[in-house]
Amino acid sequence: MKDLTGQYSLSKTLRFELKPIGKTLEHIEQKGLLTQDEQRAEEYEQMKGIIDRYHKAFITMCLRNCKIKVNKTDDELDSLEEYSSLLSKSKRDADDEDKLEKIKENLRKQIVNAFKSGNTYGDLFKKELIKNHLPDFVTDEEEKQVVEHFCNFTTYFTGFHDNRKNMYSDEAKSTAIAYRLIHENFPRFFDNLRSFAKISESEVANRFPEIESAFSLYLNVEHIADMFHVDYFPVVLTQEQIDVYNNIIGGKTEEDGTKIQGINEYINLYNQHHPDVKLPFLKPLYKMILSDKVALSWLPEEFENDEEMLTAINDFYKSVQPVIFGDDENCIRHLLTNIAEYNTDHIYISNDLGLTGISQQLFDQYSIFEDAIKDELRRNVKQTPKEKRNPELLEERIKNLFKKEKSFSISYLDSLIKDKGEDTIESYYAKLGAFDRDGKQTVNLLTQIEMAYIAAKEVLEGKYDNINQSEDATKYIKDLLDAFKSLQHYIKPLLGSGEEAEKDNVFSSQLLNVWEALDVVTPLYNKVRNWLTRKPYSTKKIKLNFENAQLLGGWPNIEAYSCAIFMKDDNTYYLGILDNAYKTLLRDFPKPAEEKDTIGLMHYLQGGDMGKNIQNLMVVDGKVRKVNGRKEKSGINVGQNIRLEEAKKRYLPTEINRIRTLGTYSVSNPNYNKQDLITIIDYYKPLACEYYASYTFHFKDSCEYNSFAEFTDDINQQAYQLGFVPFSQQYLNKLVDEGKLYLFQIWNKDFSDYSKGTPNMHTLYWKALFDKANLADVVYKLNGQAEVFYRKRSLQKENTTVHKALQPIKNKNTQNEKSTSTFDYDIVKDRRYTVDKFHFHVPITINFKSSGRPNINEHVLDIIRHHGIEHVIGIDRGERHLLYLSLIDLKGRIIKQMTLNEIKQQTGGNYGTNYKELLAAREGDRAEARRNWKKIENIKDLKAGYLSQVVHVIAQMMVEYNAIVVLEDLNMGFMRGRQKIERSVYEQFEHMLIDKLNFYVDKKKEACAPGGLLHGLQLANKFESFNKLGKQSGCLFYVPAWNTSKIDPVTGFVNMLDARYESVESSRRFFSRFDVIRYNEEKNWFEFTFDYNNFHAKLDGTKTHWTLCTYGSRIKTFRNPAKLNQWDNEEVVLTDEFKNVFANAGINIHGNLKEAICSLAKREHLEPLMHLMKLLLQLRNSKTNSEVDYMLSPVAENGVFYDSRSCNGNLPIDADANGAYNIARKGLWVLRQIQDSKPGDKLNLALSNKEWLRFVQEKSNFE
Repeated sequence: MKDLTGQYSLSKTLRFELKPIGKTLEHIEQKGLLTQDEQRAEEYEQMKGIIDRYHKAFITMCLRNCKIKVNKTDDELDSLEEYSSLLSKSKRDADDEDKLEKIKENLRKQIVNAFKSGNTYGDLFKKELIKNHLPDFVTDEEEKQVVEHFCNFTTYFTGFHDNRKNMYSDEAKSTAIAYRLIHENFPRFFDNLRSFAKISESEVANRFPEIESAFSLYLNVEHIADMFHVDYFPVVLTQEQIDVYNNIIGGKTEEDGTKIQGINEYINLYNQHHPDVKLPFLKPLYKMILSDKVALSWLPEEFENDEEMLTAINDFYKSVQPVIFGDDENCIRHLLTNIAEYNTDHIYISNDLGLTGISQQLFDQYSIFEDAIKDELRRNVKQTPKEKRNPELLEERIKNLFKKEKSFSISYLDSLIKDKGEDTIESYYAKLGAFDRDGKQTVNLLTQIEMAYIAAKEVLEGKYDNINQSEDATKYIKDLLDAFKSLQHYIKPLLGSGEEAEKDNVFSSQLLNVWEALDVVTPLYNKVRNWLTRKPYSTKKIKLNFENAQLLGGWPNIEAYSCAIFMKDDNTYYLGILDNAYKTLLRDFPKPAEEKDTIGLMHYLQGGDMGKNIQNLMVVDGKVRKVNGRKEKSGINVGQNIRLEEAKKRYLPTEINRIRTLGTYSVSNPNYNKQDLITIIDYYKPLACEYYASYTFHFKDSCEYNSFAEFTDDINQQAYQLGFVPFSQQYLNKLVDEGKLYLFQIWNKDFSDYSKGTPNMHTLYWKALFDKANLADVVYKLNGQAEVFYRKRSLQKENTTVHKALQPIKNKNTQNEKSTSTFDYDIVKDRRYTVDKFHFHVPITINFKSSGRPNINEHVLDIIRHHGIEHVIGIDRGERHLLYLSLIDLKGRIIKQMTLNEIKQQTGGNYGTNYKELLAAREGDRAEARRNWKKIENIKDLKAGYLSQVVHVIAQMMVEYNAIVVLEDLNMGFMRGRQKIERSVYEQFEHMLIDKLNFYVDKKKEACAPGGLLHGLQLANKFESFNKLGKQSGCLFYVPAWNTSKIDPVTGFVNMLDARYESVESSRRFFSRFDVIRYNEEKNWFEFTFDYNNFHAKLDGTKTHWTLCTYGSRIKTFRNPAKLNQWDNEEVVLTDEFKNVFANAGINIHGNLKEAICSLAKREHLEPLMHLMKLLLQLRNSKTNSEVDYMLSPVAENGVFYDSRSCNGNLPIDADANGAYNIARKGLWVLRQIQDSKPGDKLNLALSNKEWLRFVQEKSNFE
């Protein structure tokens, strides 16, 4: 791996604290510099509002002119007519769904094209928006000043612009305007067309003239009926017209309080008088993105006091009263208790977590409905010949067919469970969430809200001070909002997908009215929780500019300083920022009078494209000048730089012009002449030295350059030069005292005189920037765009915990040999928030000179082909371990297997840290805090600390053993359960590992050695996204996790038999497929010999003949009624239990067992047998809340069964070790594929299930 250095460059941002020196802070405060930037931070929020107003105006203008296609032409799938046609189709097949998605995609693009046609679209996310457009847009004088304040500070909005770009996306994202209009508003609009057809035939139609008259100022059609046609939808794209449409539907209150009734209010009156013939309500359209924020303007971004919070909760409670507890039929109580009166063929449940949640509530199993639907699909779909040969293909099709169904009707779902008792989805909703299970009766959700409100009433009336200090008050508020959230989750599945063709619009519109009122609880809940669980300190910081919009944008040279870095004694660094009135002060400065008065001032040189500029140098009037000219934009010489060419002909020597004109210095020229190359390089060298006189160039002999491009590359690599010139410390102090320069010490703990141990990487990188060895051949380059931040103190010392000096403190790590520690100084909890802080963020480039591509895969493949890799590391997410590691050699032999639960100390003691225990304890504390809305202890830093240590261990092992690392491929879609590390944290681990391997430095190595500071190893590609990782990232490889932990590592046996009990017939059929079932009296076990091909063809082409033996015992896991239905375990001795079942069934174990079993006709005999078969096939055996966790195989190799309890280290010692071992062995398969390939071959590193089994079952692969 030593060759994997200098592969590509990458950027990092170093972070330090800044300590004000001398009178720096005093002058900053006197001149109000902090106040200015604090005001700018406040005005930044105001500016975001102004920019959003501009976006709204721009969106309105574009959508008014949007010519969205209404009528169909051919089959282009791009019109509202086609969209409507498919929405009205009652039974859409997979092809219809694909067409529907294509139509929506094309319509979204039409919307986005309208935006892109806007005159100012190109400037929306650039500085020109603020400089050129906003000054004319705002009319308020105060706002004009705010805009003017940011004309030179436009980079403040880079992140905000990136966020707003999402609105203009043509992708199916909920944050996009096109998505809001096409995916959300048009389905509602279309539902209203069908509802209006019924309404217009009723007495309500008599009210239309009255409504038309009342809304005459707003209507843009002659009759209301004209608004309910597909071709009207392009009119309601803007918020202005959405408001008109919604007001006509729901009514409007004028400024003087006059109420104008809308269609829905007349429908409500009609329904009250005609209870047997109800009309559907019309659905309001969603507000336009950005306008929807106005709808919740009563809810602040964050609360500033308890009074604001209580007002918001009370306002919300009042607003939902009519739709939850109202007396009329429009409230949720009436709607759901009378759900049977509606047509449940046309009320739909969404096919998502809502469906699984209902299944869990009704049957204590999440997959009842999913399993039943898939079973029906299996019965009804016609198998293809391929699917008959390979049932896996059929299962994949069934899974996809199920996923494509966005919703199912209640009547259909209830028909699937009619044999499972009285509980149905209809009754589930009619009971309003009340249920009676296992003797436990709960009240309905509405009653829960009422009870919670009564309990919280005193708090809501403001009778508590400092609510977050009172556990009772906090709990009352939380219980009330939790009750609302429960109701919200309860009714959400009834919304369906919104695209159903034949939905019951009466039910749907009433439900939607409730949902939209209730949905406000989500932002309210989050803001209340954030307020009540807020930290006692603030992490908010502001950017400092020191009145200079370009502050630290670059590091100027001595002639143009506005900021500078000073260095003293190679270990003390300072950042100097010149006051805006004295930016030229350092152009001329006194030299130090004596050595002790000397401090180094950084001299920073960074040329542009010097290699390109060099070719435009020439001697004009005795002085070297650079002539640019410009390319002609028209005429016969278009594209040519006539002026430059004429200058070269005039000022360049004849010989150079000859060589240049003939091109004989170019290696690509058929008449290439090496001497001409040398001549032209010799000519430009002195010109470069004179023109760039500030630089010190170190050129090779001209004859050593193989091309002119190599010469210009050499110049470009010398374009960055950095050094220090002597500067007077006294003069520097004088500038600080006079307030002309603000001086800060660049600081972290490594710069302290008391610092122990190895510095962190940020410190090492920083020091390397100025190290002579680095500057002689640059690896680390200091970049511009640094930033200074200020964080004000937000925590008083007396309000936090202080451990007094010399007082023993209990060590949290239980493995620390010392139970307590003492310090000779006070330990202040969250001390960094008790003082004002300045922060310095400075970007650097690593491997500055590298011009290689950031993809090193081919290089690594060549290393593997040349046998440069000696080991494989497999990493598994365990069930009992956070992560497990297995290191194997190229014959599959285990060299090392270890849990990564515990990380040994690198320094400071011979003990480890058990992160599994720490994380479990912290998770428990956080879960309790979430339940009770207590202040949540941060777990992010603990997880990051753990992952950082793990990554370090793995990277060290890679280098020590010359090993690749093999990881689980999270993109494979293979679902696994009960892992201690969830997917998001595992992704964070992968990301951190890649970041570490992008430039791995062993701090203990010499800087110039491979792996040292100046030659970091680059063992992985730059990270882009998990979707783009593929099967390889440098020395990291990704394999599917299928059957890695639950596979016999000796024989390669995996369980692919379905031993679930379904019926008497299916059980008899199951046993009939075994070749032999017999009792081995000598061994005292039962043997089940079979061929997988008799069960299915999934394993065709692998070893299919196996004999299962009832050797040993298994651990049965079950819910124990005697322990309140909690999970429990018991050990089952298989042979003894089989004997008992056979005895109970009257079967002679010495006879023909297969025939006897297949003749059984009672469930009471066959069900226990199936349960035992399931246990027999269970390789992993674990006891809940214990250390018992072992693997035991049901098949033997030469009479020996793999048992992880009796392994001596040459086989996996438990199931998680087995997972890591087999992931490593999958990596071994990958290595073999690479070693058998040639450069340029198209490699397929996707390991199929069958290939894996063939590989692991073939003994010769491991010899």
